[in-house]
Amino acid sequence: MMMQEQDGGAAAAAAEAMAPAQIDVRMDVALLHCQACLLPLKPPVKCEAAGHVVCCFCRAGHAALCSRASAHCGELDVVVGAVKVPCPYKVFGCERYLVYHDTADHRCAPCSCPEPGCAFVGSRATLLGHFAAGQQRPAVTIRYGRAWNLSFSLSHRWHALVGDEDRSLFLVSLGPLGAATAVSLLCVRPDGEAAAAPRFRCKLSVERLAGDGKDNLVLMASAVSSSSLSTGAPAT
Repeated sequence: MMMQEQDGGAAAAAAEAMAPAQIDVRMDVALLHCQACLLPLKPPVKCEAAGHVVCCFCRAGHAALCSRASAHCGELDVVVGAVKVPCPYKVFGCERYLVYHDTADHRCAPCSCPEPGCAFVGSRATLLGHFAAGQQRPAVTIRYGRAWNLSFSLSHRWHALVGDEDRSLFLVSLGPLGAATAVSLLCVRPDGEAAAAPRFRCKLSVERLAGDGKDNLVLMASAVSSSSLSTGAPAT
């Protein structure tokens, strides 16, 4: 049984709907960099009397060289905090615009195919299509809050599930554990999304015929972790 803990997607959509109107412009990127360390400017921005614009970390050292007074420039704080650029991973499906000085911290990387030897990378939507067409393993559609009786072949190390409500992608991994089989479940999404994205919990029960002809039942409940599968399917 899969349960969604919070509707982070709906909250994000509501916040986006209330955002102020924006326009696309082009400007010299050097204007957004500290003239001392050459890194992207972050508030608080300092303006030297000689006209130099530096970040707060370089102010003391640059002032000693320049021998001019400096002052905090609130107007530039507003500018450098508002200039946004497309996500560097737009080609892989991320449509977000990021504040320029935060792009290095953005980790919305594409998701990878967990099949060993496969170099496919892409958004969750394209990964879902790749599972069906490239790996001949279409995802099983499930609905949250319900119990599902699923049967997976041990000849494949992983199997995909997709939430019917929001198209969230999940990976069931299987692996040997002595004479038994280890089973794990994770949500497939870019690493940078995990903090703000919906969280899930699952209850997993596994039935297996024992040597005495009786069924063994294992039941567990846990939070569902997230991964972009950049290192492949988990080793369970």
